[in-house]
Amino acid sequence: MEPGRPVIFLHVGAMKTGTTFLQHLMDANRENLNAAGILVAGDRRERSLGTSDILGTAHKRPEQVAAAEGMWDDLVSRMFAHQGAASVLSHEFLSFAGPKQAARVVGSLEGAEVHVILTVRNATNALPSQWQTHVRSGGNISWPRFAKSVRRGLRGQGPARGRGARTYLRTQGIPRMLDVWGSALPPERLHVVTVPPSGSDPWLLWQRFAGVIGVDPAACTISTPRSKPSLGHPSADLMRRINEHLGRLPQHQYAPTLKIGLGMQILGERAHLESSAKLDVGTRRFAANWNQRVRTAIEHSGAHVVGDLSDLPVKPSGTAAAKRLSDPAADDLLAAAETARDGLVRLVKRRRRQLSKGGEADDQAGDADVDLAHLPTTRERWGDAPDPVDAAVTELSALALVAIDLHRRLAPPEEHAHHSPAAAAEHD
Repeated sequence: MEPGRPVIFLHVGAMKTGTTFLQHLMDANRENLNAAGILVAGDRRERSLGTSDILGTAHKRPEQVAAAEGMWDDLVSRMFAHQGAASVLSHEFLSFAGPKQAARVVGSLEGAEVHVILTVRNATNALPSQWQTHVRSGGNISWPRFAKSVRRGLRGQGPARGRGARTYLRTQGIPRMLDVWGSALPPERLHVVTVPPSGSDPWLLWQRFAGVIGVDPAACTISTPRSKPSLGHPSADLMRRINEHLGRLPQHQYAPTLKIGLGMQILGERAHLESSAKLDVGTRRFAANWNQRVRTAIEHSGAHVVGDLSDLPVKPSGTAAAKRLSDPAADDLLAAAETARDGLVRLVKRRRRQLSKGGEADDQAGDADVDLAHLPTTRERWGDAPDPVDAAVTELSALALVAIDLHRRLAPPEEHAHHSPAAAAEHD
């Protein structure tokens, strides 16, 4: 490192590799890290808008344009003004960059010593986690279809074929990311941090990351949740069915009620009650082969590796695999639907109260079709229908639409823009 030359670390992802945990941890310990010489650049919203700005993607969402304009330059100015050891800017959507975009990012930091950090996770865990994110961001592909699409669409070395394969390659295509960022930086400034195996101490990932940016891990004294609440297979599939029923919604409508309200807050509470989506033998074999492709790409890139490539196992797991990829049982879906209905009823009632406090009467015609009287919710509510799960999805979709309309009447226009950058980038 050259004296007087700013040192900037760009943590570019990939998605589903502990990025949220690391970002929350650094945000919560911002003052401690600054005292240790590390500037955490921007808050979550600023980083999201800045990333849209430099990648040139803000125009895809008109409501983002004004907020995003100049945000990247503002973040850069703060990092160049920092007098400490280094600055860190972490946003996983930088992993979507192509070669020209990566060159533009690095070029905007001319005069600084720029490093890129890529966190990498075992595909056995990343694959179902990415499907869950796809669903929670509005997707409607079932787990069996998603896994089969990834397995078949990425079988060779050519372009991805199929929606699931394209989604996975975009978010988990580590070889592509190494090529892109490796073309913009010398290999000694490209760092790969492997995510420790499931069950490891969550602080181990931070210790590895801290070693790259050159700070004592003990500088972070405030603990935060490791990641966003995960959805179990039944809850994720229930959301997938609701998405299918509703059709594609604008993200400023979808995100506050469905992604955040239903997905993260309401159904996220069921994570400890539900198992995650299971991999069958063929999908486990694919995950092991993908890990091998990633390990080979890392070795060829010359990147500095922190952790151990054995965290990306190249042999299928020894634990029992599912006999076949399947959807959740109807009883499990209905149990999730009970939680979803209770949560959406609470959300609708809370938004109605907020609306009445604001002096606006809740007399919209759409609310008349939604029955909120039957509490507590039980699955018998849908039991007499020819297809109880479909009946549950239909009712939950109607409740969601009421909640969306209430949010529209409550939220100022600028809040619509706040939800869009992150949600849009996660959405397939």
